[in-house]
Amino acid sequence: MDNLRLKSLLRKYIGNELSPAEQAEFFELASDPKGLKRLRAYAAQLDIAEHQILELPKQKSDDLLSEILGFAKQEPALENRKVQGVPAPVRSFSFKGWIVAAAVIICVLGLGWFWQLTSHKGSNLENNARNLVIKDAMPGQSGAVLTLSTGQTYLLDTASNGVISPGIRKSDQAVSVIAEPKIYEATLETPYGRVQQLVLSDGTKVWLNAGSSLHFPSVFTGAQRRVELTGEAYFEVVHNEKQPFVVVAGSDEIQDLGTHFDVNAYCDEPGVKTTLLEGSVKIGRSVLSPGQMYQDGKITKVNASVAIAWVAGFFHFENADLPAVMRQLGRWYNVEVRYEGQIKPQKFEGEMQRSLKLSQVLKLIAGMGIHYTLNGQVLTIRS
Repeated sequence: MDNLRLKSLLRKYIGNELSPAEQAEFFELASDPKGLKRLRAYAAQLDIAEHQILELPKQKSDDLLSEILGFAKQEPALENRKVQGVPAPVRSFSFKGWIVAAAVIICVLGLGWFWQLTSHKGSNLENNARNLVIKDAMPGQSGAVLTLSTGQTYLLDTASNGVISPGIRKSDQAVSVIAEPKIYEATLETPYGRVQQLVLSDGTKVWLNAGSSLHFPSVFTGAQRRVELTGEAYFEVVHNEKQPFVVVAGSDEIQDLGTHFDVNAYCDEPGVKTTLLEGSVKIGRSVLSPGQMYQDGKITKVNASVAIAWVAGFFHFENADLPAVMRQLGRWYNVEVRYEGQIKPQKFEGEMQRSLKLSQVLKLIAGMGIHYTLNGQVLTIRS
């Protein structure tokens, strides 16, 4: 293992500066058992100062975190304090950046995590005592509805792999459109609680987030390759100077100039956001460079990897208010979010796996004083 490389990636992760490729590399290096020993040594070199909260839902998480940070003797065993059938309580530590790195290792092993950057008075146990889960909501999964202009409709959740229609093939990874002499229009829709990968006839790859829709032709003809998007999608476009790729989202027309980019065009979000990861795109007279986001005529510098955290299977919140967090959870878990009373404004920072049940996600953020009742497809946030 390259010690310098691992240390460099660790520091970049804590600084939220990893590219998608670097993040994948870091996860791979961190999953090496030898990496745990090295990461533990690096912990002593980091500035540790700020109150953090980390959810440790399983004994394995507790053992692993103890191994990394070397504090196993500082607290009673978590096993002695947890209630059967209930995730272990959140523990509070006085760590700054390192708790984030430790959480990455837990994430590598398939467990969920969340960290909080604002101090909060009161324990997570007290908050959870005021919360109620009547019926849990499961995380989303792959699936969509494909509708052709010929009148045929396919539910991809239940369709078998293979050719489901002339020119359309389904696999576990994606739905692929193969150029056929007969040209037709198609619409791929992901309901709440579903995501779907699509490969267009030109080889362009599209990841469609929950609650989204993409309209496209089976074969691109004319001067441009045009698709229409509502919701959110990540595009890896096969560049063709003679036939530019254009995404129509709201009032924006995003033209590919050799590009990987994310477009967030949900109707309940504040404006269309286009975030560029690689190459360049043109929107009106504006040309974006990697690491820039376009919204309402303005270009800002952002951490582009955050925009596609959902593609990698994560929620990532940066200075997000409660309604913004709940909009994402509502789409992914297919729940209706209701509010009762005056909800205090607050901001969230952190990252969580999208494979968790909704009750687990809510428990992770309960340390911020969030009170809720979850009953299947209805989530009520209370003051």
